[in-house]
Amino acid sequence: MSRRKVIRIFCKGKNPTDVGTEFDKREGITIQLEDMWAKTQPRQSQETHSKVCGIVAQQLLRYMLPKGTLKLLAHLLHLALHELFCFVGYLASSHDNGKLSPNYQAADEAMRQKMLAEGIRLMSLGLGSYPRHEKNTAAIMERIWMADGMEKQTARFLAAVLGAHHQGKTGEQDIALDVWKDWQDELDRRLRRYFYGDTAVVWPVIAREDKGAVGALLLGITILSDWISSAALFADADNWKDNLREAVEERMQAFLRDSGLEKQTLFPVSDFPSVWPNIPRQVMRPLQQETEALFTDCDEKISLVLLEAPMGEGKTEAGMYAALQMAKQWEKAGFYVALPTAATSNQMVRRMRDLLKMHHAEEEVRLLHAMAWLVDEQQPDPEEIQTEDENFARQWLAPLRRGLLSPYAVGTVDQAMQSVMMIKYGVLRLLGLSGKALVIDELHAYDVYMDSILTCLMQWCKALEIPVVLLSATLPPAKKQQMLAPFTNAPLSSCYPAVTAVTESGRLIERHFDKTVMRRRLDVKLCAILHEPERIAAKALELVGNGGCLCVMLNTVAQAQQVYRELKKQNTSQVLLLFHARFPAGRRDEIETQCLRLFGKDKSHRPKKAIVVTTQIGELSLDLDWDVMMTAIAPVDLLLQRAGREQRHLDTLRPAHFKQPILYVLVPKDKPAVSLEQKYGEDGAVYPLCLLAQSEYLLADRQEIRIPEDMAQLVADGYDESKAPADIRAAWEKQRIKDTIQAQSGDDMTLDDPQKGFRPASEQLRFDDLERDSFLFAKTRLGEPSVRIALLEAELYARVRQCAVWEKETLCAPVRDKALARAVLKQSVSIRKKLLQAYPSDSSVIQGRKLLDMVRIYPAEEGCYTAPDGKQIVFDRELGVLLKDGER
Repeated sequence: MSRRKVIRIFCKGKNPTDVGTEFDKREGITIQLEDMWAKTQPRQSQETHSKVCGIVAQQLLRYMLPKGTLKLLAHLLHLALHELFCFVGYLASSHDNGKLSPNYQAADEAMRQKMLAEGIRLMSLGLGSYPRHEKNTAAIMERIWMADGMEKQTARFLAAVLGAHHQGKTGEQDIALDVWKDWQDELDRRLRRYFYGDTAVVWPVIAREDKGAVGALLLGITILSDWISSAALFADADNWKDNLREAVEERMQAFLRDSGLEKQTLFPVSDFPSVWPNIPRQVMRPLQQETEALFTDCDEKISLVLLEAPMGEGKTEAGMYAALQMAKQWEKAGFYVALPTAATSNQMVRRMRDLLKMHHAEEEVRLLHAMAWLVDEQQPDPEEIQTEDENFARQWLAPLRRGLLSPYAVGTVDQAMQSVMMIKYGVLRLLGLSGKALVIDELHAYDVYMDSILTCLMQWCKALEIPVVLLSATLPPAKKQQMLAPFTNAPLSSCYPAVTAVTESGRLIERHFDKTVMRRRLDVKLCAILHEPERIAAKALELVGNGGCLCVMLNTVAQAQQVYRELKKQNTSQVLLLFHARFPAGRRDEIETQCLRLFGKDKSHRPKKAIVVTTQIGELSLDLDWDVMMTAIAPVDLLLQRAGREQRHLDTLRPAHFKQPILYVLVPKDKPAVSLEQKYGEDGAVYPLCLLAQSEYLLADRQEIRIPEDMAQLVADGYDESKAPADIRAAWEKQRIKDTIQAQSGDDMTLDDPQKGFRPASEQLRFDDLERDSFLFAKTRLGEPSVRIALLEAELYARVRQCAVWEKETLCAPVRDKALARAVLKQSVSIRKKLLQAYPSDSSVIQGRKLLDMVRIYPAEEGCYTAPDGKQIVFDRELGVLLKDGER
């Protein structure tokens, strides 16, 4: 008697007796597993694609992931390393088993006709519904694994991981009965034989508290393997049957090598001079000596290091030494250095490349931020990838995002923060970070919202054994406790400067040292001239009347532009520069380079007399040195940070009248019965009013600041509500409520604590990761949304216009030419969306697409775009972008 099959029929038509009924089919099934397809252009069988994906996953384990990550994953799965390779290859190969279902296979017309000819008829699962093959996979594999004896919770968890390999998709699970189950079971048997061979199958065992780390790593490997195996590189794999593994491995190794994803061997790391041969032992700074001693004395692996010291103490070099030592301990293959801004990243990447060159390392340091490709070299785009998420796959395998997976990278802190946010494919960021040491510079620079995301990042770093180095000159005690909490619950002391470390077992090590290079007395003078550009300009000119290099740092672009205009009116003969974030990218890079040339470490071009007016862009990481500084009032830790750019280099020859450093702090005039909002004006929109008022209060009776002796207490007092005078207590209370809301906003955007498990359900990932100006973009920073605009003169605008097409009522330009895109982006600048809304656009404004995605392009005549109502957007080479009211 022939084998009995039971198939559920989905009939077109309205006969209720036909829909959802079952029938017996004894003969006539000629469709074989080999007929099932996974890719259509060109056609590739389900079995071949599954095997290619599994082999690719094994190659990622062998050639991309460092040994430390492999050991961690094997340990969490309770598998030996050879068992891990078998299991991961088999798991990744199973990701598309759900394509063996009636509605999915019927999407190919040839297969549909074959199925109908054999009596298998279909209809949609429901109006507007689409069968999701990854949901099928989850149900199928859970059924198969539980039938084969895998523990129920483990089977359900691993099935959910595979079910999330396409992110943010909605649709229904397909329905299939016996004959499809036979094919699904047959595919699973073949894949198991292929990846385990004669080796006994050992199922993993996963503790609940380990599911976060396990889920992130396995899902990241599966997604990446699926994308790579879907590339044109493997399109003809159906023809490689006799030597499939050899052919895939050969191509995969070449792909990893050519794309820069191949893991590297860390250069030798022993003592500090072995990492920094340009810093001999006799000139090592106390912080660097103390950091070296930490690793000499400690007999455990170190999970986290926090370096707190004044500006100019060599924190970057000490931090990189610590990162490389920890990478060596944890068997990682590189580092990611995270900084507050793109500008600071641009400078840091040069230093990191110089470091690798000193060690003759061949691997390139990638630069990662949204505009990185303007200042960094590009590699060829990846091949076509046949997947429904091709846009994401291509972007992730392009140089910008690929850098997160490559061994060495520098970029903005946002790139690391997004690894723990509810973002499509954010798990790939965790996979990339898992193979590196993470260095976060300028830790004090982030707000409450960002701090909540960074805390979540610290939790995941602990779970994934990502060693972390934190750097700060001025860190409030509460933030210090918050960042270290995932690693230790030991009480922290208030010692400063200090090297603080937490070992693998959670033991806290605090090394305090008294010696610092930057030991000085900083005189402080409050000047009640804030919001008065004429008086600020006059004071600046007075200070450099007999020579010297002065920095005037304001809190807003508008203030900086106003003061610069006044200086131009009153200026005599000194060098005068304006530096802020509202310059087009190309011009901003020119100014940054000029500032480093004039006021950096090389003194050969330093002017005798100069004034630079800037905003906070000059506050972070840029290695600039001023003889004297005027700064708008700011939170006290940021004032100290700004003061770190004053007389920073000990070898600078200074005018006699600037031998003693003086910090001029600009505050508003005292007026009776004026609220804090009125008093501080637009500065209060940048920083919390309570912190501005507290800072002014603490400095009012202080004649000097001793560095480093006074720094820790001053910063602690600046954030201590109990030290506030009665008249600003109400502002503290308002800010406390606001901080709570902001922190909650950050919590709502992040993944769960990894020890609570892992929720890979794809529909929970609500945000995209394509740097878009949309409600889908998961924000790493609070603040008003911004829009990137470009003002183009006639010739360049015409080139873009040639690419443009109308999409409904919007003129869009899908630019694919890199040279053209680079030229446009160099003329682009980010503007607050709220400001731009008052400047209506006309039909000549083009919306960028592809390489210019989300860039709004305006035609300009002599740097000016005039809106229909007469208002103007102007690019001034000296002042930056200006928004002007005009007449019709």
